[in-house]
Amino acid sequence: MNIIISIFAIVLVATLIIKKYKSQTSLLLGAFILMVAAYVLGYKTEFVPSKQSLGLPLFDMFEYVSLLVSKDVANLGLMIMAITGFAKYMDHIGASSTLVHIAMKPLGRFNAPYIVMSLSFLLCMFMALFIASASGLAMLMMVTVFPVLVRLGVSRLGAASVVSTGHLLDIGPSSATTVLVAKTANLSVGNFFVDYQLITYVITGVVAAIAHYFWQKYLDSKDAANIEIDRESEMVVSDKAMEGMAPPGPAIYAILPILPLVFLLGCGEYGIKSLKMTVVTAMFLSLTISMIFEFFRSKDIKKTFAGIQSFFKGMGDQFTMTVTLIVAGETFAYGLQAIGTVDQIIAGSQNLGLHSSAITVLIAGIIVFFSLVMGSGVAPMFAFTPLMPNIAQGIGGNLPAMLLSIQNSASLGRLISPITAVIVAVSGIANISPVDLVKRNSVPVIVSLIVSMVCSLILY
Repeated sequence: MNIIISIFAIVLVATLIIKKYKSQTSLLLGAFILMVAAYVLGYKTEFVPSKQSLGLPLFDMFEYVSLLVSKDVANLGLMIMAITGFAKYMDHIGASSTLVHIAMKPLGRFNAPYIVMSLSFLLCMFMALFIASASGLAMLMMVTVFPVLVRLGVSRLGAASVVSTGHLLDIGPSSATTVLVAKTANLSVGNFFVDYQLITYVITGVVAAIAHYFWQKYLDSKDAANIEIDRESEMVVSDKAMEGMAPPGPAIYAILPILPLVFLLGCGEYGIKSLKMTVVTAMFLSLTISMIFEFFRSKDIKKTFAGIQSFFKGMGDQFTMTVTLIVAGETFAYGLQAIGTVDQIIAGSQNLGLHSSAITVLIAGIIVFFSLVMGSGVAPMFAFTPLMPNIAQGIGGNLPAMLLSIQNSASLGRLISPITAVIVAVSGIANISPVDLVKRNSVPVIVSLIVSMVCSLILY
């Protein structure tokens, strides 16, 4: 019975999200259905420790959410908000634009369209280490990379595909899901980045670039008649992408988005061992240094002080979007645990003799599906990640490797969804169909999914 109720709750949540209901509310509704069912069926009689109980199970369900908000906002939520706030400040002062423009310059010297296209894709992946927003990175690339590729003879669809998939995998300290996964695996962000993410990221990126080269070249050869039309209209596309975007700052500003990664890796195990660094501290240090740069550029302390508002606005926006989603996702995961679904999955796997790799692939497949239908990798990640420690312990799996697999699956699943924000934004600016863009993304994304899965299962 509990499995049937769990499937019902999952299908209900997915259906509501597909129909554009808010993910947070949908997940909380599914969570409360599971928790009520768990209490009625006798799977769970207490939702919070007895000392914190309000005396009534119905009240305790809401008390669980209250305690979760207190814990998440103070720890994981603050890290994610600080990351986003810093990213917004980098956009505000033009540092992100500067980094992209400088990195793009060497590619303009080549005259081999599809080699430049593949190198541009790798450049996008490098930029993703420092620019947290997939849509934000894509807009910068639509101004810089897209026009160059179209002028060289790559089709508009091919160029847009490279741009939209440039933020291929969530990785590094600028990623909200990396912070979540590292915390769940009881690792620092720096440890998880260097020991687990980096090698998989490099291998997957190189293979995806090769896949882009052959796939886009093949499809462009079938659609050669439209290439000349694309060349004539690419400047209009560039102008649309630049709307509302801060102009690039001085060349030295290119170092500013890189500072958090420098601090995190430069202190501790991979740098000066006597120093320690946290994600939030790295962001605030980097923000302070960036403000000093901005003061010397503007010579206006009032304007410099006012600019920090973009940092706080970014923090607030991230609270309304991601931190609330974390709470809703964790509550839903708790509902699945309360009704005994996780225990049954573990028991069933042990009875069938399934290896941890098979379970990982199965869960990753479910997350790809949810990412595709929801248009977001964040929502399924925050719903399923809290379940992974118990599953890994029950089946004897490597928790960090399993978490890496589902994180990569969530990232890739969204890139073949026509309702994902980055797909909608890029297709709108490039004046192409989101469905056509997803078709262009399909082969590189599927290849990346297979390669990243193999890497996480074999390397760790």
